[in-house]
Amino acid sequence: MDKRRNSKGGQRSKRGILLDHDDDARGDLHNFQGPRKTLHDYFIDLSGKRASVREEALSTILKALTLNIEQKFVELNFVTLVYQCLHSIKKGSPTEMKQAAHIIGLLSMITTSVEKVHEAYEDVLTALSQGGLKPKLKTLEILGCLTVVTFFGASNSDETESVMKLLWDLIHPGTDSSIERKDSPAVLTAMISAWSFLLSTIDGWRLSHKNWQGAITYFSIILDSNDESLCAAACEALALVFESNCLEKFTSATKDSNKELKDNIIKQLRSRLSETGNERISSQDQRTGFNSASAALDFLEDEKCANSHVTIGGQKLILSTWSQKVQLKFLKHFLGNDGFVKHMMENENFHSVFDFLPERRNAWGNVLYVPEREEVTISLFQPMVARHNDCSLLPLLTRDKQLAKKKTMSPNSHLSKARTQLLKKQRDLSLKEREIDCFDY
Repeated sequence: MDKRRNSKGGQRSKRGILLDHDDDARGDLHNFQGPRKTLHDYFIDLSGKRASVREEALSTILKALTLNIEQKFVELNFVTLVYQCLHSIKKGSPTEMKQAAHIIGLLSMITTSVEKVHEAYEDVLTALSQGGLKPKLKTLEILGCLTVVTFFGASNSDETESVMKLLWDLIHPGTDSSIERKDSPAVLTAMISAWSFLLSTIDGWRLSHKNWQGAITYFSIILDSNDESLCAAACEALALVFESNCLEKFTSATKDSNKELKDNIIKQLRSRLSETGNERISSQDQRTGFNSASAALDFLEDEKCANSHVTIGGQKLILSTWSQKVQLKFLKHFLGNDGFVKHMMENENFHSVFDFLPERRNAWGNVLYVPEREEVTISLFQPMVARHNDCSLLPLLTRDKQLAKKKTMSPNSHLSKARTQLLKKQRDLSLKEREIDCFDY
């Protein structure tokens, strides 16, 4: 009886533990949870039938590609990921659609394969140009996806301009103004920003003469908008147009009329910035701290873009053109601040876009300069001496060879000493790398 009582009592106590959530019970439950899911497991979950499972997988992959890049995972699964994300855009829930669109943009900016990203550009453009999906272009995430894929995947200016034309037809539908009135300021701002972002990649002389007529007039009208973000987007677009130095592509006016048009835009910007005493501060972009209206006014008045800089990982990135400023602002909005810094430090595509080479630092904050190639060279001057095929000169020739050998192969030569210093420097760097790896564990 005692044993039975003890046994039953033990069962009661165990049940009580599970219900009371004691530490031992939590440990038992933890053992039943199984191994932690990997990124590949979430990749497989994209094919799941339940929407909640797919949404969780998309959310995890989205976070991983934003904050960790996961280059190897992207290269191995690029094509399948793009296909599955396009399927989610077409038939998934609104949450799935937004997450999948963002992931396609991330994939295009991470992969180093030109062929893969161009194929993604073609697939996305084909899918979004279809009648059933075209209305989704006004979703902010879809706009971002198409724009980023075009930025990294278009192989020439014609392909980029075709997407710009698609966006322009949404921004400025011509005489049918009913479409524009349905768009919220946020959507119109996103479309103008996307158009400007792509314009920043094309030289002015390559642009079409007929696609952008009336653009300057349209953007100058938007300057009077009460929405700060919309006005800032118009300022950036106008600055890029004037920076292209091809105003005839954006207006049919004569040179004298262009001068008058520019003066009117300057007056509009001055009036807007003087509406409140501290307008220059209030209209700054929250993420970049960049004041588009003030900078555009300075640019139009001085006819040159003032240099500015941002600090990334302790390094300064100099921005000397409007194209660079627009590109940085758009990508920072797309990735968020933490994601943008991560990609600037580790993404090779970003290094190429901004001509930015991050310094490598060890655990103590000291910079480790690890060049891709480093050589030691030494120059020797030897006067030209006329020599003939004379056996009497053999001792002199032998002495020259011995001198050259002494200068290059002797342990005490300048070349040997420099080579030794270089090898010692590389050994020190290697030891520092190993120390960092040990501390990482």
